Amino acid sequence: MLLAYDDHGPGPVVVLLHGFPLNRSLWEHQTGSVGSRYRLILPDLRGHGASAAPPGTYSMDVLADDVIELLDVLQLTEPVVLGGLSMGGYVALSIMARFPQRVRALILMDTKAEADTPAAAEAREVMASQIEGAQDVKPVVDAMLPRLLSASSAAAYPEMVARVRKMLETTAPRGVIGALRGLATRPDRTAMLSSIRVPTLLLFGQEDVITPPETAQTLASAIPYAQTVIIPKAGHLPPLENADAVNAALLNFLGTL
Repeated sequence: MLLAYDDHGPGPVVVLLHGFPLNRSLWEHQTGSVGSRYRLILPDLRGHGASAAPPGTYSMDVLADDVIELLDVLQLTEPVVLGGLSMGGYVALSIMARFPQRVRALILMDTKAEADTPAAAEAREVMASQIEGAQDVKPVVDAMLPRLLSASSAAAYPEMVARVRKMLETTAPRGVIGALRGLATRPDRTAMLSSIRVPTLLLFGQEDVITPPETAQTLASAIPYAQTVIIPKAGHLPPLENADAVNAALLNFLGTL
């Protein structure tokens, strides 16, 4: 399925994948800085933003196949730098596991390799069923909004809270349902981490309560060529909460490739 996307800037290609249930506007603060030196490809994943929301479960492999299709349509046959935040990180790991030849470097932000626990998977299905019945994404907005941003970000930047709320509220119910069921059934990628042989940046918000900085340590111990940057004054969405620090970390990493 062809995705909606933005295509910014010159130079080597960097593909960035947003988290659930957000959209490509997550990367707005990266387009002027990182996008001045690198070609940023920023898709809306299936069911999110301006991309279509077909029925069914959106497995991480299905979402990854959509990204590969986009690269093919853009005739990007050379390996790209691939980054993903949260669910976008799960999609990036699916691409690494199945299409490693398409990736020259990897950026994993506020994500993990483990599958859902049974309890977490059950909670996602309960939420998916609620949204399916009501055709209203309010349950996921209420559950996720307080956990996406750090307490300091939420207190200092009410406009940021409003912006994130809008991203959540404008995601199609069918997209939220498909992604929830895909997240609940995603495979554990822990065993493949040691096979990653490309430079890898692990970038995590210091105040993230969804994937805390300790998660980065787990990934770093398993991925051979990983380096870690912890972003201060940020929760689960560092590209929005502390864009200057994120941009500096990205440019520093990209400059070493």
